[in-house]
Amino acid sequence: MQATVLAPILSAKALANTWRARRSRQTNAEDPEYAFSEKLRRLDQAAWSTLFDENRPKLWRYIYARTGNRDVADDIASQVFVEALESIHRYRYRGKPILAWLYRIARNQTGKVFRKAKREVGAISREPVEETADTTIDSLILADALRALTSEQAEVVTLRFFAGYSTQEIAAALGKSAAAIYSLEVRGIASLRRQLGGAS
Repeated sequence: MQATVLAPILSAKALANTWRARRSRQTNAEDPEYAFSEKLRRLDQAAWSTLFDENRPKLWRYIYARTGNRDVADDIASQVFVEALESIHRYRYRGKPILAWLYRIARNQTGKVFRKAKREVGAISREPVEETADTTIDSLILADALRALTSEQAEVVTLRFFAGYSTQEIAAALGKSAAAIYSLEVRGIASLRRQLGGAS
């Protein structure tokens, strides 16, 4: 009796779900990011070259800002694309840009390197961009100032001003609104100014 009463409701739900799935497929088919992700899944060489060329420099700068070591940044940036290639068959486009997926891999790989360094040596050795006393002092002051930010502020400031991502790209990568990212940027920069003002 109860199953008979529920049958029209259940079939209406099933119809709605089918319609949503069909509409989602149509929407995805029109989305260039979806089309690009499908090329990557098919291991299209041109698509992979584009992905690498457009994203490696920004990912490298992000990793370098986190680690302060060029060799480590080179290794991690390369590993990001190796992992992406190995796991692309599991990737499913859900409306977020592929950058969000690459960023998550980069963040996880950087975290692994930090954890391994803590267990084995104690820390990753940071290197200055140029071998001068002034740049060494400046980079150490900036690194200390970044560590004093909240983890979210430090992440956003690093992505925005070291890696060069736009506010919209960071919002997509972190799964937050552009307004929330902008707020983190403003608070992070204000905090850096206070700290660096006191350091000078």
